[in-house]
Amino acid sequence: MTLEPQAVPGAGLLPQEPRARLLRCTGTREETANVKTFMLEPASGDSFGWLPGQYLTLNLDMPRGPVSRCYTISSIPGQGLEITVKALDGGPVSNWLHANLGPGDVVQAHGPLGRFTPRARGEEAPAEPPRYLFLAAGSGITPLASITRALLENPAPVDAVLLYSVHGVADVIFHRELRAIPGTSGIRVELVLSTGSIPTSGVPRAPGRLDREMLLELVPDVARREVFACGPPDYLAAVRRMLDAAAFDPLLLHVESFEISAHTPGLVPPRCAGTAMFEVEFVRSGRRIQCPADTFVLDAALAAGVPVASSCTLGMCGSCKSSLLAGSVEMNHAGGIRPREIAAGKILICCSKPTGDLVIDA
Repeated sequence: MTLEPQAVPGAGLLPQEPRARLLRCTGTREETANVKTFMLEPASGDSFGWLPGQYLTLNLDMPRGPVSRCYTISSIPGQGLEITVKALDGGPVSNWLHANLGPGDVVQAHGPLGRFTPRARGEEAPAEPPRYLFLAAGSGITPLASITRALLENPAPVDAVLLYSVHGVADVIFHRELRAIPGTSGIRVELVLSTGSIPTSGVPRAPGRLDREMLLELVPDVARREVFACGPPDYLAAVRRMLDAAAFDPLLLHVESFEISAHTPGLVPPRCAGTAMFEVEFVRSGRRIQCPADTFVLDAALAAGVPVASSCTLGMCGSCKSSLLAGSVEMNHAGGIRPREIAAGKILICCSKPTGDLVIDA
């Protein structure tokens, strides 16, 4: 998916290159019992633009040390800078934000980041409105809320369907806003509840999870739409199966999930006999470690107790971006680094395996 510079609806701002920023909290808003929106502004007083669906990486000094987490910008410029965070069971960062971040507090952030956003439209109107299908589960609604808000601000016609899966009515984030979307907007919202009664929004149906039959009932022309899906890994895996069964073109599917991958960072897998071992020097940390050729540099660093910033571990967020001063790696990222950054010697250590001895500015 190609991103082109475009004016952000309601602000006249072009999306900015990602960089470090200090953000001040100006207020909070309760969305559900465990979801809160934080209103932010640049502490410097300047402003910046972003593309609908992009995110920020917050770098926080926690009691147990520095941590980084990715949070979608749920708003669009002109409506203020907002992130919407769900307090997860056992989630140290999300619960800390809910309990501690309030008006006047300042946090470090990096961004905007991400490519989970529709293409910029040309000046000439297309022969027919673009067709989108937005699939969200739980807090996966946040980037799609931003995209939906941007479409509502754009006068150009659009044909979009949002299928939002949650456990019950009390778990619907942005409930009032979603229900208020007019039918004349070209955006149709359908709530899919696994339990409880369906509110007066969308097509009445019995509670249940989204499956292929429901998908085709609600969106018969799914194969003709560009799909943006965000939610937990299990949900996204189910979405892929549904779309495969519907003869959907996988090139029209864009997915995003910030859940930590199944592997546990910091645990280096047993080394197979004959696997090469390389030395990795972290200049600023003053540490040298050994990293097998089949192991991600981040995993080896955390296992050795080297303090390095990281978040998604999927090559998406850019938190672990570092300058490679010497050596070479095999890197398989998921959009968290730009080609010109790679050309300038940057790497993401979470998805890079050494092909020789390395010297890293970290």
